[in-house]
Amino acid sequence: MKILIAEDEPSLRENLQWMLELEGYEVMTAKDGRDAYVQACRTRPDLVLTDVMMPVLDGYGLLKALREDSTTATVPIIMLTAKADRSDVRMGMNLGADDYLTKPYKRDELLEAVQARLARSSSQEQAAKTLQHQMQQAQQFDPLTSLPNRELFDQQLAAALEHAGRTHGGVLVVCVGLDGFAKVNESLGPATGDLVLQEVANRLLDRMGASTQTGAHDSLARLGGDQFALCLSGVLDTALLERTCSDILELLARPYLIDDRSLFLTACAGASQYPSQANTAQALLLNAESALHHAKTGGPGSFRLFDPAMNQQVVRRLQIHNALHQALEQGELQVFYQPQVSIASGAVVGFEALLRWNHPTLGWISPAEFIPIAEDSGFIVKLGEWVMRTAARQAADWHALGHNSFRMAVNLSVRQFADPRLPSLVQQVLTDTGLPAHMLELEVTESLALQSVTTTIGTLNACKALGVKLAMDDFGTGYSSLAYLKRYPLDSLKIDQAFVRNLTQDAGDAAITRAIVAMAHSFGMSVIAEGVETTGQLDFLRTLGCEDFQGYLFSRPVPPDEAVLCFPGYHPG
Repeated sequence: MKILIAEDEPSLRENLQWMLELEGYEVMTAKDGRDAYVQACRTRPDLVLTDVMMPVLDGYGLLKALREDSTTATVPIIMLTAKADRSDVRMGMNLGADDYLTKPYKRDELLEAVQARLARSSSQEQAAKTLQHQMQQAQQFDPLTSLPNRELFDQQLAAALEHAGRTHGGVLVVCVGLDGFAKVNESLGPATGDLVLQEVANRLLDRMGASTQTGAHDSLARLGGDQFALCLSGVLDTALLERTCSDILELLARPYLIDDRSLFLTACAGASQYPSQANTAQALLLNAESALHHAKTGGPGSFRLFDPAMNQQVVRRLQIHNALHQALEQGELQVFYQPQVSIASGAVVGFEALLRWNHPTLGWISPAEFIPIAEDSGFIVKLGEWVMRTAARQAADWHALGHNSFRMAVNLSVRQFADPRLPSLVQQVLTDTGLPAHMLELEVTESLALQSVTTTIGTLNACKALGVKLAMDDFGTGYSSLAYLKRYPLDSLKIDQAFVRNLTQDAGDAAITRAIVAMAHSFGMSVIAEGVETTGQLDFLRTLGCEDFQGYLFSRPVPPDEAVLCFPGYHPG
C-alpha cells in the first residue's frame, strides 16, 4: 500500500513517515500541495494524508485538484489540521475528504483511520471489479440459457481459427434453428418457449460434453431467438461432418417434456468449414447462417453444408451489413411517405413513414433486404430512432404550415419495442420536434405484440399515456388471439396487403378481410387496408365499412416534397 503525505512541517512529515513505514506501508512525502498533486498523478497512491495549512497549494486546493482529476478522483484522502472549527471540517467534507483528524492526534487514532480508509477503498475496488465482471457477463452471455451470446461466440470462434491456423487443423461451425418455434410462443406462451430453449441448450451442452472428439476450442452459443451455433474443431472429413450434424438434429427432434406436456419439434442446420470455405470468423459464421437459411427452405429437419454458390448472397449480405453503418452518416438514407386516405371522403388523413436507401454504388436497396440485416445486427434501434425523429420533424413542419388533420405512422422494430426506454424515447422525440402527440402513430406487428403479452401491454399503455396513437400492422398474418387483442390499447388495425391483393377473386381472403373489419369495429378500432391497387378492391372495402386505405391506387411512397402536395389547397411557396 502506497501512502502520500503532504505536510509542510519537516518534523511532522518525518514523524508520520517513520510511523507508517514501521507498519509496512510504502510512504512518499511532499512539502506542499502542488508537489503532492504532481506525485499523486504520477504514482496514484492508495491513500493521501494532507495538512490543511500549506504554502503554494493548501490542503483544500489539493483535495479539489485530486477530486477533479480522473486518475486520482477515487483515492481516499484524510485531512490533518490543528483547527477544530466545525465549518473547516464541513468544507473539507464537501470537497470530498474521507476523514478528518485534529492535531495533536494519537498514534493509534491515526493508524485506525488509515487502516479503515484503506480497507474501505479496497472493498470499493473489489465491488467495482465484481460489478464490472457482472456487466461483462451480461454483455457476453445470454441471460436465458447462460450460453455465450453472438459477441462472445465471435471472439471464441476467432481464437479457434487462430489455433487451427497454427496447427493446420479444421473448424466447423454449425448453426441450428428450431422449426416452427414461433408457434410455441404464440400458442403456449413465451414462458413455455423459454423452457424449450433452455432444454435445447442443455441437450447441446450434454452432447458436447459427452463427445470423445471435443476440442479445447469447441464452444456453444445462443445467437438469438431460437438460433444456436456450435464451434467444433478438428472436423475435416465430410462424412464425419454430415454425421455430426445428423446426430445434432436427431437429438433436438426428441420429444420435449415441458410442464407435463410433450412437445414435438424439429430443427434445421447449416454448416461451414474452415479453411476450405472461409478464412475469418465473421465469414465462417455468415456462411453457416446462410446454409441454415437454405436448409429451412428444404423443410423441417433439413441440413445444408455451405456451397460456394451461396457466396454471392453471403458477400452481398456482408457488404450491406458493413455499408449500413455508414449510411446514416453519409446521408444515404431517406424517409419516404405513403399517404393514407379516407375511403369515405377521399381526403388524406395520414402518412406512413418508410425507410429508403440509395447507396452510391449499389443503387436503391430494398428494405426487405437491409431491414433484416439491421435487425440481426442491432443497428435497427439506431435506424428506428432516426426514422421516428425524421418523420416527427417532418410532420411538425407540415403542422406548422396549417395542416392539422393527419397522423404520421412510424413502424417499430422488434428490438425497439423490446427496449424498456421506448416510452421515454417517444416522449423525447415529441418534445424535441414539438409535434402534438395525437399526430404520431406507432405501428407494431402482430407477431411482435404477441411475444410477451404482459410486457407488451405495459409498453403499449406507457406509450398510449403519452397521447400517441397505436396501430397493429400486418394483422391476420400471424397467430392472432382475441383474448390478447382486446386487452391492447390499440386505435386501429391494418389489414395486410396479402389479403387485399386477391380480395375480389379469392373468397377466403374476402371472408378474412370481412371478419377483421367486423372484429376491429367490435373492439372500437378503425381499420386501414394496405396495398390497395384497384378500384374494385376499394369498392369492396367501402362496402365493409373500412375507414382508410393506402396503396398504389392513390400513391406510392414518395419524398416529402411530393407528399406535401397531397394536402388540399397546398401551394408551394
